Formats: sequence, structure tokens, C-alpha cells
Amino acid sequence: MILICDHKLLIFNLLLIMSVVACEMKILTFTAYEGGKVEIRCPYESGYETHKKYLCRGKCKVLDKDIPVESGSAAKDERFSLTDNTTTHIFTVTITDPRTEDQGQYWCAVERKVYDDYTEIHLEIKHGKSEYTV
Repeated sequence: MILICDHKLLIFNLLLIMSVVACEMKILTFTAYEGGKVEIRCPYESGYETHKKYLCRGKCKVLDKDIPVESGSAAKDERFSLTDNTTTHIFTVTITDPRTEDQGQYWCAVERKVYDDYTEIHLEIKHGKSEYTV
């Protein structure tokens, strides 16, 4: 066991670990048309099939999460729904009738024991109609 006595070294090591984790983050971009439908596909690792999944809107701070939909609960907004395919390890959040105010940053999240696993999502809403579902 290594004992770190220097607090500056400990802080440096924590920042280094956090920067490595941050470099592994990926941003998925989805585009929807007002009044249409968008399916946000959120992949997750094997072993988390029974864990709670959710979509978080905005900054998604630890003590201040805006969660429009999560597995095992009714959605706060009926336009949002969540289905989980435990075989493919992808949960899908569907937003029907997307609106301009729905545009922005979201996070696909899988609840874990110590910290939740997040994938950043950017949702763009376009005006007009599409002939096909995006």
C-alpha cells in the first residue's frame, strides 16, 4: 500500500485521474424536427442490465438533477419515454413532438454504486418537417 503524505501530490493525482476520465467522454449528437420524433440511443456496459437508467437535462449536477425520464418510473413529461434493451445494452429515450426548448445538453446515465456513468448528448431541434424519422 502506498501512503501519500503530501496533500498537493494527492490533489495532483486526483486531478490527473479526473482528466483521464474526462478525455474518455464522448458526445453524441442527435437532430430532430419540431413536431416529429427523436430516438436517443444510449449504450452502456454489460453488467448493468438491472441498474436504473435515466436521461438528465442540462448540467446534471449531483444534487440538482433535472430528470425528465428514468427507468421504472413514470416520465415527468409524457412526451419522453425510456425503453431498455438488455440484450444489446442500449437504452432508448424517445421524445415525441420535440420543441425548440428541448434543444441543448442532455446526459444518458446509468446508476452505479459510487458514481453514475454519463454519456453527453447534444440535441438539436430544427424547424420544419422531415420525411423520415431521425
